[in-house]
Amino acid sequence: MLAVNANDTPEVVNKYAKESKFTFPIVLGGRGPQYTLGTAYGVRAYPTNYLVGPGGKILWRAVGFDEAGLRDALSKAGLK
Repeated sequence: MLAVNANDTPEVVNKYAKESKFTFPIVLGGRGPQYTLGTAYGVRAYPTNYLVGPGGKILWRAVGFDEAGLRDALSKAGLK
């Protein structure tokens, strides 16, 4: 799992990750025109979640938090 943050400063991201006890990396995706990853994947709202398989194929996408949908997609991909 990897999270990409589009707008916050490293200080804000690190504080939130620590308070939330995240166990996965969060990378900074840049702001505005520098947010090329969001542009490439068509992100229009936050959070937008993707399950990306081998070769970069998008296996699942959801706008908003959808834990049940993600768990189902992980199961279908043979992951737990």
